[in-house]
Amino acid sequence: MKEFYMQRAIELANKGTGFVNPDPLAGAVILRENRIIGEGCHRAYGLDAAEIEALKDAAFQASGAELFMNLDPFLPGGDVHVVSETIIRSGIKKVYIGMESPDIDKSREGIGRLKEAGVEVETGVLAEQCKELNEIYAQYITTGLPFVFTKWAMTLDGKLAARSGDSKWISSEESLKFVHLLRQRVAAIMVGENTVRQDDPLLTTRLEGVRISNPLRVILSKYGDISPEAKVLKVDDMTKTLIAASENIPGDREKMLLSKGVEIIKFKEQKGRIEFKEIVKALGKRKIDSLYIEGGSEVLASAFESGVVNKVYAAVAPKIIGGRDAVTPVGGKGIEKMRDAIVLKKVSHEIVGGDVIFKGYL
Repeated sequence: MKEFYMQRAIELANKGTGFVNPDPLAGAVILRENRIIGEGCHRAYGLDAAEIEALKDAAFQASGAELFMNLDPFLPGGDVHVVSETIIRSGIKKVYIGMESPDIDKSREGIGRLKEAGVEVETGVLAEQCKELNEIYAQYITTGLPFVFTKWAMTLDGKLAARSGDSKWISSEESLKFVHLLRQRVAAIMVGENTVRQDDPLLTTRLEGVRISNPLRVILSKYGDISPEAKVLKVDDMTKTLIAASENIPGDREKMLLSKGVEIIKFKEQKGRIEFKEIVKALGKRKIDSLYIEGGSEVLASAFESGVVNKVYAAVAPKIIGGRDAVTPVGGKGIEKMRDAIVLKKVSHEIVGGDVIFKGYL
C-alpha cells in the first residue's frame, strides 16, 4: 500500500511541472487510519514546500499520521530545518521518502532531525520513479549545469524529413502531445537557425486543461541569419527568446534582433563554430536547469559531439519514405567504426498513438 500513496505523491508533484524550476518537483500525502487527510505540492518557484501545503490541508488531524513524500524535506531557497520542525510539531509518527536529495548535506540535516525527534523514517519507496521525476534537479544541484535531452521523430527507415525537406507530419497526434509535455517540463528549448528558416516554429507549449509554461526559446545562430518575421522573434511576457551567437555577429543583424526584444549571448568562435559546452555553461549561470534540444540534425550532432547530452527520446513512426538525400536525425561527420557508436543505457520504450518512443541515457 505504501507504493500506492507514494504514487499519489508523484502525481501531486507533477502539478508543479514547468513552474518550479530550478526547484525540484515535490508532492506530499498525509495518511491517517488508511484515509488521506491532507495533500500538497510545491506549486511554483518561491511558494510553499509540498509538506507544508499537505499539513495545512490536514489542519489539526496530523498527529499520529503518516507522511509520504517523493523527496526528503525541502524548503525552496531556505533552511530544511523549518520543514523538519514543522513535521515534528505536527505529530507525524512516520515519514516515507521516495528519493533522498542529491544535496547530501541538506538531506542529512532534514532526515537526521526527524530521526532525532523520534519520527520513524523509511526511504527508497518507488525510488527509481522518484529519481527520474527529479533527474533535472539532481543534475543541476550537483553540477550547476542544465540537464540536456534531445527528442526527434523519424520514420521507420530513419528519416527526419522527405528529400524535399517536408517533415509534417511524421509522428502521430499523440506523439505531438508528448512533445508538448516535454516542453512544459523544461526551462529552455533549442533549435538551430536552419530549423527556424525551414519550419518557422513557435516553440511554445500547447496543451489543453493545464496551466501553460513556455520554455525559453534558445536559437543557435552564429551570425543572426534569421528573418525579422520569424515567429521565434515575437516575444512577450510568456514567450522569451535568447540567441546564442558568435562574437562576430554583424552589427546590423544584432541591432535588428535586439529591437525585437530578444536577448543575445555572444561566444568566441572555435574553429569556426560555437562550443556547445560554453552555451550550456552560460545557460546554467542563468538558472536554466534543463535544455531540450529539438533540432535540427547539425545542432544535434554538435550536442552529441560535445558530450553535453544526458538523455535521448526518439519517436519512430511506422512510415517509410526512402531517399538517399533525405535528412537523418543526427548529422555531422559521424563515426567511422561501430565500436565508437554512442550506446544508450537504461533503455525503455512505450507506444504512443501509432509510434514507438524510445528513451535512454548517455
